[in-house]
Amino acid sequence: MVQGIARVTGEEKELVERNNMLSKSRIEKGKRFEKMIAKDIEAEGLGMARREVGSGSGKKKGDIASNLPFLIEAKNQKTIKMQEWIRQAKEQAKIGNYDPQKWALVIRDPATPEDNPEIYATIDFYQFLKLLKKDSEPRIKEPDREIKWKIQRLVESAKAVLRELK
Repeated sequence: MVQGIARVTGEEKELVERNNMLSKSRIEKGKRFEKMIAKDIEAEGLGMARREVGSGSGKKKGDIASNLPFLIEAKNQKTIKMQEWIRQAKEQAKIGNYDPQKWALVIRDPATPEDNPEIYATIDFYQFLKLLKKDSEPRIKEPDREIKWKIQRLVESAKAVLRELK
């Protein structure tokens, strides 16, 4: 009696091929989303960004290679698995020589169209607070006496020039 030999029917073969095609289309859907994110990062003037070849499976971790201080993990799936994906982003940030707290999970809302999606980013709460603090700091807190004097002179000079032009 020969063991381990199974006959594959035509239906089973077709099912395997269909599953392989679905897997490839899912991978392509993810790649398109990663490329869109990289393009949007560049469009915002945040430096060069590109989809990471192998999507974090090689030496370099994360889905997007960029100058941003965060490891970016991108997800474009029907079922949202927030805790699992956050764990994955944290682990990849730790492995990929990033600060383990500087990860960003970027998710496309599956209820929105792929050509005009709503995209959300999740980061560590304390990193979020740091970003808010950095954004809210005034560029010039209070002009010192010297700068104040120079500004007053500039205003007076500008007024004098305008009077002469009349």
